[in-house]
Amino acid sequence: MKSVKYLLTITNLCLFVLISSAQTIKVKAELTDCQGSLALFSFNGVAFEQVQRVMDAGNNTYEFSLPKATEPRIYSMGAFPNKSRPIILGTEPNIAIKGSCGNLGAISISNSPLNADYEKIKVAINQNTNQGGTALRAWATAKDETAKKAGLEQMKDADKKKLTLKDSLAKAQPFFGRLAAINTYLSYPNNSAGFPGELEYFANNFFKFVNFEDPGYNHLPWVYENFRAFAQTMGGVGLAEEELKMYLDFVLNKFPAGSNAQQLAMGGIITGLEERRNPVYAQYAEKFIQTFDKTAPSAVKALQEELDKAKRLLPGAVAPDFAQNTTDDKALKLSDLRGKYVLIDFWASWCGPCRRENPNVVRMYQEYKDKGFEILGVSLDQAKPNWLQAIQEDQLTWKHVSDLKGWKNEVAALYEVTGIPKTFLIDPQGKIIASDLRGPTLEAKLKEIFTQR
Repeated sequence: MKSVKYLLTITNLCLFVLISSAQTIKVKAELTDCQGSLALFSFNGVAFEQVQRVMDAGNNTYEFSLPKATEPRIYSMGAFPNKSRPIILGTEPNIAIKGSCGNLGAISISNSPLNADYEKIKVAINQNTNQGGTALRAWATAKDETAKKAGLEQMKDADKKKLTLKDSLAKAQPFFGRLAAINTYLSYPNNSAGFPGELEYFANNFFKFVNFEDPGYNHLPWVYENFRAFAQTMGGVGLAEEELKMYLDFVLNKFPAGSNAQQLAMGGIITGLEERRNPVYAQYAEKFIQTFDKTAPSAVKALQEELDKAKRLLPGAVAPDFAQNTTDDKALKLSDLRGKYVLIDFWASWCGPCRRENPNVVRMYQEYKDKGFEILGVSLDQAKPNWLQAIQEDQLTWKHVSDLKGWKNEVAALYEVTGIPKTFLIDPQGKIIASDLRGPTLEAKLKEIFTQR
């Protein structure tokens, strides 16, 4: 989901507005280069929605008037969603902002202790996370017991700092307490008792300190971000489909059903799985559509459009047919290879990782080519001599096509290739079995296929 790339990260700033029918919060922004108007957007777990847009009142001045309440609500401010910056409003009635829409990262925010506090909290969370990560790597690569012990002690210290920050913020400001809680993950080596392995520990403890019944999480974008990170990790360790869904549902279903927090969490899961190219992505996208069809129609519409587009290349879909010229300038269609298992291999002579992978692919091709396995190499080369030379040097005896347009290769565009090597494994009926299979994963899949025939 491209629209979410601009959502809050550990280095971004959020906009929280307290809403109430009785009072309002005034925000005055003096910003240049805003193209005549400035807007507030909210994030729905899939895309940004415009909440309020104001015109230049004169002298590059923009004034917002927002309802005040007791719970924070998240917005982002800018001329457009992809050129916006979140900001905290809270209870402060007269926030003043100065700067430029062309450089929102450098704007100044006055009359807002919340923003100043948040900046400090971001730094503290980041420092504790980095300390824990550095210590974990040192422990994992330690050559002796002294170094290993030192790594454990550094992780313990980071854990202590995380807990201290979480507890102190929970007392001082509930919103910041939730922020710290959802970012508090303690080290596995120091807290692994009772768990058979790190995966089980991670799955059960990533959200250990989150109170899922707290309605304050309904408008906290860190819910989306952390569920995105959780899904990225769980979706990238090779779990079977049902096991992966079990772990994801275990935490997702702790939120009240149909709540805004669950909406943000499910949106994060969808994005994380999509980024991992995990086919379970589609199941959660469909679940989101079914669950929030009535309460979040704009989010559902945006996600449905993304899902319809993504389904073209998901396992089970018929691989888009194409035709390009072979090395001897004869047109070859993908559909000409029906009846065989076909690996579409996007590569180029100048691609180091592709060339290093080629000996493994050659070995697998030799083993299975007489059993119904074919490879169709699609080159992103521009110079034909380089393409032909690489084929000869690497002894790639399978079929090859290219339009010699480099990164503008039309088949690469059709298959949304943004990096190589990139592969799609197709069954004899032309349906996609899997993508991004290389090395051991490709070898395991081919062995599974041809030992069952």
